[in-house]
Amino acid sequence: MYRHLFATLAFIATMGFAGQAAALTTPYTETFTDGLSGWTTGANPNQIITSGGTDGGAYLSTTASPTASAFGAVSVLFRCESAACSDGAFQGDWRDEVVLSWYFRHDADIALQAYARIAAPSNNPGASAIVSTWVEPNTWTRIDLVIDASNPAFTSFSGQSFDAVFDEVGRVQLGLSLPAGFSGSNLRFDLDSVSISTVPEPESYALMAAGLLLMGVVSRRKQQ
Repeated sequence: MYRHLFATLAFIATMGFAGQAAALTTPYTETFTDGLSGWTTGANPNQIITSGGTDGGAYLSTTASPTASAFGAVSVLFRCESAACSDGAFQGDWRDEVVLSWYFRHDADIALQAYARIAAPSNNPGASAIVSTWVEPNTWTRIDLVIDASNPAFTSFSGQSFDAVFDEVGRVQLGLSLPAGFSGSNLRFDLDSVSISTVPEPESYALMAAGLLLMGVVSRRKQQ
């Protein structure tokens, strides 16, 4: 009797976790395996490198010569700005605990910070963010940006509200924050594994933990 009860509870707990996750935004990762996938690098030359990415496969690369003023600057290097980009996977409502992640690499001689601008289809309003993660030279570095109004990484919402920006995202622009006085010529910048996912609610973690615990109890009882 107890064996069946524990098994049932374990199943319900684990299925509850899966059900909550499925109800959120479907995760997506752009690995550039199929080419540019609609991503551009503005006026800079861009190309797909077929090997050497974060998973050993393809990645997007560009060459640029960004320059900062005495007060610093940001440089947008990679753009996803149409429904054709990644089959529209990055377009839509981002207000439901979304995380934008990507991998950056560069060959400047100092560490740089990642910059992101996420905007409406018309490019305004847009949210600008400078992520605290430092990207060291010649090293693939993962960047995670939690889409939340309270995230201090966001420096601007174009004078509008968080909801005004994220209820209908249409553009993703990724680059780097440049320190004051920075100047680089023909530097290489690489992008890979751009992904959008959701943050599980705390109760989802609790459900999963309960499910795993109950399954462990059931397993031990079977062994006795």
